[in-house]
Amino acid sequence: MNVRIVKVPGLIGPSASPGVSATIWVLLLALLCFVSVAHETVLPAKFLLDEQVILERMVTVSRFEAFGDSFDNLAWTLRWLGAGTAGISLIGFFASTVGLVLAIWRSGVTSLTGTEFLLACFWLVAQTVYIGMPSKEIVISLAVLVILQCKDSRFIVVVFTACVALIAVFFRTYWAITLAPALLLYFGPAVLRKPLSLAFVAVILFACVAVNFRIQYGETLDFARQMVNESRYPNEVGSLIVQIIPGGNIVSDVTNAMLILGTFLLPLPLVLSGVATQTIGGICTFFTLGLMFSRYQGRRAVAAPDRFGKLCFCFIVSFLATQAIFEPDYGSFLRHLSPISPLMLYLLLSSRSERESQASRPSMIRGARSHSGQPARTLLQSHDTQ
Repeated sequence: MNVRIVKVPGLIGPSASPGVSATIWVLLLALLCFVSVAHETVLPAKFLLDEQVILERMVTVSRFEAFGDSFDNLAWTLRWLGAGTAGISLIGFFASTVGLVLAIWRSGVTSLTGTEFLLACFWLVAQTVYIGMPSKEIVISLAVLVILQCKDSRFIVVVFTACVALIAVFFRTYWAITLAPALLLYFGPAVLRKPLSLAFVAVILFACVAVNFRIQYGETLDFARQMVNESRYPNEVGSLIVQIIPGGNIVSDVTNAMLILGTFLLPLPLVLSGVATQTIGGICTFFTLGLMFSRYQGRRAVAAPDRFGKLCFCFIVSFLATQAIFEPDYGSFLRHLSPISPLMLYLLLSSRSERESQASRPSMIRGARSHSGQPARTLLQSHDTQ
């Protein structure tokens, strides 16, 4: 089943009928907007814990500082904007929704398959639940929107680096760890972006961070996760991430991180959690990452990629590896994945668009040769020199 993209101004819709497609999207977005504004009464209390902390800090916070408390910095920023809870929720909702729609729009596809449409709907819902309320995900969603807006700029790497660096300095310090391997993969040779090389880079990253933590803090690689989880219980959080292999040495640290990274790519803990929302989230995450990686690795873009697609791929790989170090539970993993979902969908869809474009070129060349009598090689060389 294919879902045609009908480019109604501001909308991308499913179905062969422009009217129906616009109606479906308007109804879906209206419903999600309502959920965002009325989240305090619609969503379960467990989704509102960060919001309560942020709203309390907005009353007491006195400064905004580099490498300070991330909740204080966010509370100061939201208070500076002068928006109430509903206004903050709408900022998050529209930033995340526009970002995802823009990602689909600019991917180059002319239609969505049934699977792609369902994945887009899932991430719209996930963004509304996690970003359509006061949370640090709002800042990340705004950064992703800026990055998507600058997709075709010659300074896109500078814009991306600046956005990630600002988040690292003021809101999520560990994003600095994400930035370093992302730039290494981006500027490095194409072989680094092959599957086996990526696994090797992940091992090196985990080992380097493990050594640094032992030297700087005298702690193991996953000490931040253990600190968060020590006061939590499995009956309260159904998908806690725990050490798979005990040991407390660098070898066990790296092994555990690699195994946890594997559970992100094959999210069985989410699927088998027994919680319907997490099961759906695990299934959709698996298909999103699986389709994204398989399509990107299967296209010529790994060796000769478009600049923005390569940047998205390198960032997502680095992000997943970093989360394998710090993520306390699989529900939080899903939450932290939601604001970067527009980049994942862009890569997933643009890889298909590029593959279809490449597949159509031989038939175009054969058709041109049959009409002009020119050899295919001549046409290819002419095309490549344009």
